[in-house]
Amino acid sequence: MGMGAGAAGGPVLALPGPGVNAALSQTCAICSDRATGKHYGAASCDGCKGFFRRSVRKNHQYTCRFQRKCPIDRDKRNQCRYCRLRKCFRAGMKKEAVQNERDRISCRRPSNEDPPDKNKGPSKEDVVKADARAEMLSKHVGGLELQQPDSPNGEIDLSTKRIAGINDVCDSMREQLLILIEWAKCFDEFKALSLDDQVALLRAHAGEHLLLGVARRSRNFTDVLLLGNDCIIMRNCPEGSNQQDNLDISKVGIRVMDELVKPFQKIKIDDTEFAFLKAIVFFDPNAKGLSDQKTVRELRHNIQIKLENHISDHRCDLPGHFGDILLMLPALQSISWQMVEQIQFVRLFGVAHIDNLLQEIFLGGTTSEMNGTATPLPISNTAPGSYMSSNESPSSPLTPANTDDLSPQTDQMPVMILRDLTPNQDFRYFKQEPSLEPETSF
Repeated sequence: MGMGAGAAGGPVLALPGPGVNAALSQTCAICSDRATGKHYGAASCDGCKGFFRRSVRKNHQYTCRFQRKCPIDRDKRNQCRYCRLRKCFRAGMKKEAVQNERDRISCRRPSNEDPPDKNKGPSKEDVVKADARAEMLSKHVGGLELQQPDSPNGEIDLSTKRIAGINDVCDSMREQLLILIEWAKCFDEFKALSLDDQVALLRAHAGEHLLLGVARRSRNFTDVLLLGNDCIIMRNCPEGSNQQDNLDISKVGIRVMDELVKPFQKIKIDDTEFAFLKAIVFFDPNAKGLSDQKTVRELRHNIQIKLENHISDHRCDLPGHFGDILLMLPALQSISWQMVEQIQFVRLFGVAHIDNLLQEIFLGGTTSEMNGTATPLPISNTAPGSYMSSNESPSSPLTPANTDDLSPQTDQMPVMILRDLTPNQDFRYFKQEPSLEPETSF
């Protein structure tokens, strides 16, 4: 505002310019966050706009657990949906605006001014269906009949389960990697990427996906991990068992129990949230070798928003739940690094059979015959999010397809899987014959 001289020579206030009112209305009338415009009749942020739209369209009937006086601000807006919706109405939002918007969208004719949103990402239903399919395949491939434990502390009948040795663990990992590929192919957004980018995403966080799977299967149990092939890893294994002979299995397994299974139990993560977390881990725009980072970044962002919306709609009784889920990622990645390091040692010393798929997904080396004469791979010292050797061979089956000097002996196994496996294919061939190699310690 400026000062000017009036007719009598005294100072007068100048009227504010048109930009001042716009500046004063940049806060959301509901939660005081930064407003993105006027939505449904009130200046609001995208979060409150989406909350109001979902509440009206789904005709939600909320209740307040307190005295209908809950504070609604940027930090606490998800704690009480009743008070948040009431504040939306008091701020001037109108139900009719939501319905009118739907009517306009349904009858809108395509034009150059309103292109379809190609990066909207998979819907909640897509994410849940893909996860359900992966679970079905996992049970079919491993012959796994997961029964809910009858006892309150999650005990299971150990007489029906085999304690895992190192070869059991490797076999289970291979099966779950193949299922991961089928899970990824459920997403049209994944299939729309180049083959090189598909391979880059599959290699980047395969370890985290395997750990999420075993943590999910084990969340109803105590001090026991259930593998995909129905073998178990125990915190306190009996003497003389395969697991006791391979102490490094127990080291990783105990970390999974303490840093993944127990926290997942504590935060009460549900199946939908597991499915979203898996997708968030997978669509990593920083994956090594990924070219279309922009598309993957937008996909992950939209998946995170859908997870947040799910929590806002269904888990409002758990404040901070969205953050609790994302805070599991550092432990997940740390355990994955340790697991991959153990695979390196297993491969280096020939303790167990590491087939081509495990070799290429986790170690990024060449696919030579596993006869003890192959050159050992160096321990990877690459950056987080990548498990490949810094000296990886260009003849790796997972090397991008435009590499010119591929070895003629390379079978390109994972690329073949991406192209040739179909949803109706029988997955029993994933099973491997029992290994005859001795179960020795690292």
